[in-house]
Amino acid sequence: MAFYRVLIIVSCLLIAKSSHKPTEPPLNPCNDFYDYVCAKDTRSITNLSFTSMDQELEIKMPDEYNATEIVNNGTTVPLDKLVKLTKVMKWCTEIEVLFTGIFTMDYFGDLFSNKKMVHSARYTAVRTRLREINNTMVNIYYNALHANIEILEQMDIPITQRNEFFHWMFDTVKNNTLLEIENSGLSQKAKTKLRKGIVASKSFFAFYDSNNITAFKEAKLAYETEYYRLQSLLSLEDLMNPIAEKILRLGAIDASIAVLEKHIPFYDIRFLFQAIVANPTNDAFQYLNSNHITVITRNDLRQPEKAMADTLFVTSHEMMHHLYPYGLSVETRSISEEAWSCASREVKMMGNTDRVKPDFGWFQGDIAHEDVVNIIAMRMVMKMAANKSINHKQLKEALETVVGGLCKQSDRKNKPIPHHHPLEISLNTAVRQYPLFSSLYGCRAGERMFAKPEEFCKPLGDNVTVAEYEVKGNVKDVGGFFKDLMNTSKSLNFTYGIL
Repeated sequence: MAFYRVLIIVSCLLIAKSSHKPTEPPLNPCNDFYDYVCAKDTRSITNLSFTSMDQELEIKMPDEYNATEIVNNGTTVPLDKLVKLTKVMKWCTEIEVLFTGIFTMDYFGDLFSNKKMVHSARYTAVRTRLREINNTMVNIYYNALHANIEILEQMDIPITQRNEFFHWMFDTVKNNTLLEIENSGLSQKAKTKLRKGIVASKSFFAFYDSNNITAFKEAKLAYETEYYRLQSLLSLEDLMNPIAEKILRLGAIDASIAVLEKHIPFYDIRFLFQAIVANPTNDAFQYLNSNHITVITRNDLRQPEKAMADTLFVTSHEMMHHLYPYGLSVETRSISEEAWSCASREVKMMGNTDRVKPDFGWFQGDIAHEDVVNIIAMRMVMKMAANKSINHKQLKEALETVVGGLCKQSDRKNKPIPHHHPLEISLNTAVRQYPLFSSLYGCRAGERMFAKPEEFCKPLGDNVTVAEYEVKGNVKDVGGFFKDLMNTSKSLNFTYGIL
C-alpha cells in the first residue's frame, strides 16, 4: 500500500462589484470530509536530503580497497559463470516485485520438472530478463543504501533493534484485529486460519527498528567491495557486454544483504531487501507476512499526534490485508464477493460525485480490496478511539486527527496512485462507511457523506451494530484517543528524533 499527499486549496469566487476581499465558503463535512479536514492541513513533511532512487550513481571504490589483493594472474571467469544465475534471477524478481507487484518463484520454468534447463538455456533466459530491467531498477538497492545512511545521519534517533512504542502499537493493532475476527460472522475454520497468520505476522518500522547506521555503512562497503571483486574477474571483452554492468550490480547484492542479515536477523532476506529500498520512500506494504511501515518520510514529526494517527491507520490497513485479498480463500465466498461489490459501488459513487473529477478510467474493480481494507481499518481504529473517549467531541477529534494525518501534499486532488483508487476518494468512502459518522456531524439523507444503514458494507459478514462504535460510559477521561497514545509514547521513552 502507498499513500501520497496533497494540499487542498479551496478556490473562491469573486463577487462582482464587491469591494470586500472574497472569503472562502465554509466546507461541509457532510459533502466532502476529506476536503473539510485537509483544507486546514498545516503539516510540512519532515525535510530531509537524500539520494533519489532513480539517480545514476557510480559504485564507489572502497578507501581501503587494495587492488593487489585481487590480482588474478591473468585468469578470468566467463560472464555467464561470474554469478550464480539463480541469484541473478532472484534479485531480478525482487526488483520486479518493487515495480510491478508481480512475484515469479519459478525463475526458469523448470522448478517442478524433473528435467532441468541446461546452463546455456538458463543464461539465455537471464539475458532476456535483464533486457527487460532498466538501469534505475538495477541501481535501486545501492541508491537505497546511500539514502538510508543519509537519513540516519540527519536524525537523532536512539539506536535500537526494536522500537518499544511502535511495536506496542503494532501489538495493539494485531490484538484488535484478532478481536474483530473473533467477533465476526466468519466460519470457525476461517477464523482459525486467519488467526494463525496474524499471530505470526511481523512488522518493521523504517529507521526506528534496526537503525544502527554502522550496519548500513558496512552493508554499503560490502556491496562496493564485492562489485569490484567481481569486476576484476571479467575479461575486457566481457566487460564490454551490455549486460555485464547489470550482472555486476545484481551480483553484489548478496554480499551486502548478508551483512544486514547479521544485524537484522528477524526477517526473510527478500523482505529485508524490499524494506531497505522502501525505507526512504513513503510506502507501506505487507510481504511474506511482514509489514513495512514508513514514518519519517511521510509525516510532519513536529505534529506528533497526526504522525501517530498516520502510523496507526497505515499499520491497521496493512494488517487488514490478511483478510483482503489474502484471506479470501478461507472466507465464505458470498461474504467476500458482497464486500468487494459494496466497496466498488461506494467508491464509484464517491468518485463520480467529487467536485474534482478523477482521471478518465480511474475506477478499477480488481483493486477494490484496497477500499475494503480502508473501510475495515477505519472502523477498527474508531472502535479503539471509542474505548478512550468520553463523548462525541473526542470521537470527532480522533476521526479528524486520523484523516488529518493522511492528507496528501501535492499539486492536485484525486491523482492516480498505482494499484489503488485515489486516496481522497477511498478515505471519504471509509469515513462514510464509519457507522457513527452521520450522527457525529449531523449529516442528513441526500448529503453525499450520508449513508443509510442498509448501505453499510459487511466485509466480515455481519450486520453493522452502531452501539459497538459508541463511547463507553465507564471510560476514564484521558483527553481522547491520541492524547492517550502520546502519554503511552512518553511512558516508553519514545522520541521521533528530530535534529
